[in-house]
Amino acid sequence: MTQHPHQTVIIRRAPSNGLGVAGFVVSLVGLLSCGLIAPLGLLLSFIALFKRPRGFAIAGFILGVLGSLWVVVIVLVIGLGTVVAAVGASSFEVAFDQAMIAHQVETYRQNNGHLPSTLGILGLDQETLDDPWGKPYRYTPDASGTGYSLSSDGADGVEGTADDITHGG
Repeated sequence: MTQHPHQTVIIRRAPSNGLGVAGFVVSLVGLLSCGLIAPLGLLLSFIALFKRPRGFAIAGFILGVLGSLWVVVIVLVIGLGTVVAAVGASSFEVAFDQAMIAHQVETYRQNNGHLPSTLGILGLDQETLDDPWGKPYRYTPDASGTGYSLSSDGADGVEGTADDITHGG
């Protein structure tokens, strides 16, 4: 009878990164839930990037960044809405209109070598040429012909009061 020597079998498990897996799962759930917990997944995945293997940590980090963008967008939308409500949408409309008019004035100047005599020759629609209160913007080229002012009389419709909004070019 022969005896066989005992053989020892060593089974090596592949190394794992539990924090990376957790970060991936939390980031994935965060991405699917419009970013609610994505920043947490991003943080877990970032920490897990310093351990091997990094596969799930990298994937979780990317998903965490994408999911966190939802949070940034929501904060910006709510923040912008709050600012618009506080300042008034009319002020933003005036600023937008004046920027569009100023752009057209500068384009006219580049193409013709001088400022337009009136805003009417710029080809803008009447809605852009009128302020939110239905009054036309005042366009006044300066005496040298190199600059101009563009203004709205504001909500009170009276020139020279505190609510006037002026853009100089």
